[in-house]
Amino acid sequence: MRLPPADLSYVMERFDELAEQVDAVADISDAEQNAPQQLRDAMAQLVDLLARLGGASGTAPDHPGELTTYGDYGLHLLDQLADAASQADRADLRASIERLNLPFALWIIRNGGEVRQLGGIVNALAFFAGQTHQPSSMADLYACCCELIEAASAAYDKAGATSPAEPWRLLLLNRAIVATRTHNPELMEPAYDAIVEQLPTDAERFFTEGMEQMAIVDYPEHVREVVRRYYLTHAKPRHLH
Repeated sequence: MRLPPADLSYVMERFDELAEQVDAVADISDAEQNAPQQLRDAMAQLVDLLARLGGASGTAPDHPGELTTYGDYGLHLLDQLADAASQADRADLRASIERLNLPFALWIIRNGGEVRQLGGIVNALAFFAGQTHQPSSMADLYACCCELIEAASAAYDKAGATSPAEPWRLLLLNRAIVATRTHNPELMEPAYDAIVEQLPTDAERFFTEGMEQMAIVDYPEHVREVVRRYYLTHAKPRHLH
């Protein structure tokens, strides 16, 4: 499955379509601030502002902190529209809305901003990972994970190693899973090292489950060797004699 383009026009077009679908099924007063129509107008104004801020010209804005703030607002609008879909009992629409988190966040990152709200983005990544099967496509998704981790690290990796923020934890774990499915040891090793260093309480379980997957899925031997090595180092039970 091809990843959606990190393009503001695409994001706005899909947001507009999805807001209209939510509006058709939602029992929300037009006077409420989270009415789909109002959310659509707010996103249109934001996209116009972002384009003028510098992204449309392909150059980073003079004030990346400003872009980060506007990015937070855009992710908040996506969350509000997704919540409206949930209130209408339309899980399918909510999932489609959440997928827009990925292209929107990547646009913010690639134009100089940071990401401080990972919840919807992690859900979007999980969806695309589930729809992607070719190692080459997984490599593209891995690159997106790395961009997000770098852009979010200032906000998330300061948390204590024993209690990292849940979206950050899931992003690191999902990147490691995606790395395994690329079949590329050069991508697997740094993703695995991040689990060991930043999620030490998850490492044993992650590599144990990785070994279990090696017994179920027909992975190439070079992939099995990397998983086995990390399992033996960080997960295999030690016995005293």
